[in-house]
Amino acid sequence: MSISGLFSIAKTALFTSRQAIETTAHNVANAATPGYSRQRVILENIPTGAIIGMGASGKGVRIDGIERMYDTFINLQLRAEKSGLSYWDAYSKGFQKIEDIFNEAGAVGISSAITEFFGAWQGVSQHPEEHAQRMLLIGKAEHLCMRINRAYGSLDNIRTELFRGSQNLAAEINIITAGIAALNEKIAMSPGALDLMDHRDGLLKELNQKVRVTAFRDDFGRYSVLAGGTPLVEGAMAYEMKVTIDGERNIQFHIALPHEERDITNGIIDGRAKAIIDLVNTEIPSLMNKLNVFAVNLTDKVNFHHRQGYGLDSSTGNNFFGSLATIDDPLYGGTVTSVSIIDAHAFSHDQFRIQFTEGLPESSGNYVIHNLTTEESITLQPGDFHSGDGYRTLEFSGIKVRIDNEMTAQETFIVQINSDAARTMALEITDPAMVAAAQDPQMIPGDNRNAREIADLINQQIIAGSGALDFYRAIVSDVGVEALSADRELRFQNTVVEALERRREEISGVSLDEEAANLIKHQMSFEAAAKMVRIADELLMTLMNMAGR
Repeated sequence: MSISGLFSIAKTALFTSRQAIETTAHNVANAATPGYSRQRVILENIPTGAIIGMGASGKGVRIDGIERMYDTFINLQLRAEKSGLSYWDAYSKGFQKIEDIFNEAGAVGISSAITEFFGAWQGVSQHPEEHAQRMLLIGKAEHLCMRINRAYGSLDNIRTELFRGSQNLAAEINIITAGIAALNEKIAMSPGALDLMDHRDGLLKELNQKVRVTAFRDDFGRYSVLAGGTPLVEGAMAYEMKVTIDGERNIQFHIALPHEERDITNGIIDGRAKAIIDLVNTEIPSLMNKLNVFAVNLTDKVNFHHRQGYGLDSSTGNNFFGSLATIDDPLYGGTVTSVSIIDAHAFSHDQFRIQFTEGLPESSGNYVIHNLTTEESITLQPGDFHSGDGYRTLEFSGIKVRIDNEMTAQETFIVQINSDAARTMALEITDPAMVAAAQDPQMIPGDNRNAREIADLINQQIIAGSGALDFYRAIVSDVGVEALSADRELRFQNTVVEALERRREEISGVSLDEEAANLIKHQMSFEAAAKMVRIADELLMTLMNMAGR
């Protein structure tokens, strides 16, 4: 090998050692940088130097590239599991707030208010002539209404708060997707920009915590990002995510594509966005509906019995609570005396028209029911119609309507359960003398039979097939179980993410001990290459001195 060849080999060794030292220094500097992937210089020999007896000597070393220590599969898993962790974190926090609403600790819960309300009726039945007992009943009834109103309003406030949070979430998503699109463009122009790739992966991981996305890379190294099967990012183009609310106050997520806005709500499967969707569109409305069921049925049953009784002033036919159903009832023929809920899951707040077609004896076929909200007709089955002494009941769409007195041909009723029944539940009786404790006006003030019947409602299945206390306690139990389950899932998901984070660190993380060893190795290589240059220089000077003699 010529002396010039020796210089060339030494030069390549100097350059590669210097680059290896710079890469090692970059790793050390970013040892604590979140999301940083350790980088490694890939070296290869430069072959085919001078031919010697035993073979061919090489021409030195060169850098084949710098690679990220990056495991695609583990990072895919980590993104997916972090999306699940974010879901359970948001879902668990939401149920913690809900659980606070139904906190039955002490004597301030709704269960206590229910017990005290019926206990006050029992007190009136024991002393029907006492003004103080009647005042106590009115106070307990007002307290029960207030507790139901407040619980319903608090659930609605959480729902509103989550909707506002979803708007902020959409704004954060749009910032992240714009960042990914900008990095896509830079990486396409500079494919070796490893730090930009780390930054983009970090944004993608952050995006997955907000909404579960799918990402794939094109031939230019750019990511295309999909949410619910719809593009959020395509190359250097990012599409805006929007959040709206429909007529039922349900959240809807949209992506504004160039020629349409696409609803992706049903396609979102994880992340904080999915937790908000589940809470706002399913869990909270379900609890609000259950409170509505409680308020409607309790009001209906108490009012029905109260109208049969007489107060100290001999007044009768008065509702104790304000009605929570809107009834359009003609002044002739039959009278709608009760509208209650029999199926907490099937009922709706739609408006129904009930028309009686003349026919004796009455049967389910004599009634034509039309849902005025959905414009659908409902056919009563034989088991949906029941008749008694002077009354009949019709069951449809999760509700039961009782009609008393003789019907007239083509008589029509319109009924609708108020949509915010639990929010508007209120006492209608304010005068203690109007509390209808008696069944016989001739036996006032000693008659207590009507008060006894109302007090005994606590032992009857008046709320969709359950007792008042049992129905409400089931709500509290369901909330507690769901909150506990969410917390358990959160802890499990956190364990999974921590395990994946450790696996990622084993591959991509920076070990300072390892980098220190590499630094010494590359330093010694650099020093050896420098010494090689000095030796080659000395050889050249010796040769030149010999030639000059």
